Amino acid sequence: MTDQPGQPENSPTAPALSEEHAAERVRLEREYLGWSTGELAKRMTAAGYPMNQSSVWRIESGEPRRRINLDEAIGFAKVFSLTLEEFLGPPEPSSDKHISQLTTEVVARYRFLLDLLQSTNSVFDAVDQYNAIFPQHAKELNDRIVRALSEESRRRGPVRVSPLIFFRFPAFAEAKRQAERLQGDATPEV
Repeated sequence: MTDQPGQPENSPTAPALSEEHAAERVRLEREYLGWSTGELAKRMTAAGYPMNQSSVWRIESGEPRRRINLDEAIGFAKVFSLTLEEFLGPPEPSSDKHISQLTTEVVARYRFLLDLLQSTNSVFDAVDQYNAIFPQHAKELNDRIVRALSEESRRRGPVRVSPLIFFRFPAFAEAKRQAERLQGDATPEV
């Protein structure tokens, strides 16, 4: 027999939605975001769903747990950037969403970095070409670039992060090895 009324016994069912799942989701999402119960209460209130710290604690830990009304469920979903179904569903997949978001952000930044490195390489190629055509101006051009970059560094502060930051992540190093291996496999044999 299934938990869902009207569902045939052998049919796939959607994940069960429950208030118990929602209470656990509140705790998991709050902890993931590094918020205290007070911070979550402030954010709920700011979003138009007034709540105090004690209410958040009772939802998460009370015996019995404080019930969540529909308006509050909608508020929690908004504050946590979840759909209502995600908020009410089993909390285990929550990490999948965060992992996916972080992965997408890292890949987007990596693409941006590669595009930036490529355009930077192009401009330095242009500097090299100019110096080859006008060797008499090479020292002046290079001195101006040094002064301009020094001024920019002084204004913005020193760069503390290298583009090589990606190498600190084991996944990046492994992805680089796989890409190099695939490129090697694609190289025609002579």
